[in-house]
Amino acid sequence: MRRQNLLLFLFGALVLSCNNANVGGNGQDPDDLTGLSAIRVEPPDLTLESSATQVATYGYKAIGTFPDGERDLSSRVTFYLDNSGVGQFNQAQFQGSNRQGGDTKVYAQVGGITGSAHLLVHFSATVKIAPGAGGGAALPADPSLSFKGTAVATRSPQLVYPNNGVMLPPNIQSLEVHWKPGQAANTLFQLSFQSPSTNVTTYTRCGTPVNNGCIFALDADTYSYVANSNSGGQPVSLTVRGSDDNATGFGESATFQMQFSQENVNGGLYYWTTSGNTGIMRVDFGSSSLTPTLFLTPNQNGLPGTCVGCHAISRDGTKMVSSLGGQNDGRLVYIANMAAAPANLVTLNGTTAASSNNHVQFASFNPDGSRFVAIYGDAPAPERNTLFMHDGNTGLRISGESVVLTFEPDHPDWSPNGGMIAFSHVGQHQTSQRPFNCGIDMVQQTGTAWGQPTTVVPITPGKNRYNPNFAPDSSFFIYSESTCATGSTGDDCDADADPSAKTWAVKPQAGATAVALAKASAGGVMDTQTALSDTYPRFSPFQQKQGAGRLFWVTVSSRRKAGLRDPGAYNGGKQWLWMFAVDPDKVAAGQDGSYPGFFLPFQDLSTSNHIGQWTQRVVTGPG
Repeated sequence: MRRQNLLLFLFGALVLSCNNANVGGNGQDPDDLTGLSAIRVEPPDLTLESSATQVATYGYKAIGTFPDGERDLSSRVTFYLDNSGVGQFNQAQFQGSNRQGGDTKVYAQVGGITGSAHLLVHFSATVKIAPGAGGGAALPADPSLSFKGTAVATRSPQLVYPNNGVMLPPNIQSLEVHWKPGQAANTLFQLSFQSPSTNVTTYTRCGTPVNNGCIFALDADTYSYVANSNSGGQPVSLTVRGSDDNATGFGESATFQMQFSQENVNGGLYYWTTSGNTGIMRVDFGSSSLTPTLFLTPNQNGLPGTCVGCHAISRDGTKMVSSLGGQNDGRLVYIANMAAAPANLVTLNGTTAASSNNHVQFASFNPDGSRFVAIYGDAPAPERNTLFMHDGNTGLRISGESVVLTFEPDHPDWSPNGGMIAFSHVGQHQTSQRPFNCGIDMVQQTGTAWGQPTTVVPITPGKNRYNPNFAPDSSFFIYSESTCATGSTGDDCDADADPSAKTWAVKPQAGATAVALAKASAGGVMDTQTALSDTYPRFSPFQQKQGAGRLFWVTVSSRRKAGLRDPGAYNGGKQWLWMFAVDPDKVAAGQDGSYPGFFLPFQDLSTSNHIGQWTQRVVTGPG
């Protein structure tokens, strides 16, 4: 009997042990989430150190709140990040990236309940440029030794580019840092990129001097470290220090700030270049390699060999209209299907320069590409005074839909919401490419009809205000304003490449107060004047998130100096494409919402580049 009782006791203990293996520490089944009301992620706030050679790791916990207390749910929840670039989870174990740091939230989720915590991964990297790659002699074994102690003011380099306060898209893929070395003894340089999430240091030589200074293009890894770690984050401080291999002392430049947008810039950019026989270039911002290709040339598809430009592209990237021969010619060159085979790509309408039938100078598509509006001012009235509507499939004029005005329009732009067309109101006719003393008017659509024009930016003596372009949400448009010398109607104030041209923004309504985008219009360290020829501003078609706000992007043609790279004279020199960001909510509040600009690093700087027109995507055909 005792033996039997002992066996029963042991069997019962075994059953109890097995049952207890399936309950939590408070006796509850961990698979039973009944009553779960909240999840607490531990720790609630954490900073980890990570690098290119040693990634950060950490084991997180998720604590669930139930009516009878708390329970460890770390093995039950799914852990994830809102910034997946900083690392990943293997169950509850976080493992950082060896490519970037950043600021992120850690989430733990189960049964429809989510908890969160804050994580900052601080990323460090040291980059040493190999002999030859940066020019000059090999670097010391430990170049950091030359930058110990206190900086000496007399040895300070001068940081020249990028412009202080610039906003950059993470996917621009390339960034040059320009500086003047300071003392001749400075032969070893340290570039430091510091932020709450970054400590990236590069050591290099000056290389081949340009205009008595140094130009250093960040390698792909370094740019990725800095840009991705700080995408949507706080400003990055850039400092250049100069020393020598013998550590006899070092100087330190002023510190410039730069920011990186939360989202990449995508879409296609088409611009006109004066290189070779001239033509229209295109580059796909969504590609892994931002390499421009020549898209349309004067001799392509039987075109008669004269300049083709002043182009406009449909929002979806499937259609293009451009002008052949420029002012006093303007034969319409039309592409109804950008995906067509090269031999069938182009249609030319209007066979001679003397014929005004279907000619254009500037144009703009409606949102769905079914129509475009165009002007041709190099003809007598009433043609000169007409906003011509064109069929988006054929390119031909639709006379019944065109809008005849009592004055000459120029530079039309159709709003992304489809309901407005803004245009230059020409005060004094010259040519359709070079109008004088303009203001900006607008027509609005009601049903299928266009109403009477409304003056948004008035004609003012001594000013030329022209070339409007709507923001992606149609809430305002930007335009160029030139200040004219007394009696001037020539190149310095003809709405083409005016030296005094700057970019302004205004809401599309009568009596609205215009806002100067002064930060975007300001020159850099090397610019010696404020007249920089900022013309043809054009919006990228996308609205982007930036923290709790938004961000738009604009390209503009400019004669400003690209750091140490000099396009020549401010009046008559080369024009290059620059880009800048705009905070639309600040513009809506009547403030300068712009950021300083940067030059597009992929363009050919041996020539001029103009009119950067954007599409949502690049459409290509066979071959």
